[in-house]
Amino acid sequence: MERDLTLLTALVAGGVIAVSLLAAIMQRMSVALITILGVLFTVLLLLAGREGFSRFSEDLERAAFFAVLAMFIVSFIILYRPL
Repeated sequence: MERDLTLLTALVAGGVIAVSLLAAIMQRMSVALITILGVLFTVLLLLAGREGFSRFSEDLERAAFFAVLAMFIVSFIILYRPL
C-alpha cells in the first residue's frame, strides 16, 4: 500500500515537471524553479523506498529547516528595518 502511494506521488511530481516545463517554455522562465523543485522531489520520492535512505532524508530535512529559518529571519530583518 505504501509503495503504491509513493509511486503515485512520484507520478504527480512528474506531472508537475511536465506542466511547469510547458509554462516555462511558452511564457516565462520564472517558472523554471518549479521545474527544478519537481525534478528534485521526484528523485527523492523514488529513492524513498531504498535501504539507508532515511538517514539522508533526516539530514536533508534538518538542512531545509535551517534554510527556511534563515529565510524567515532575513525577511523579518528586511521588513522591519528602520528607514
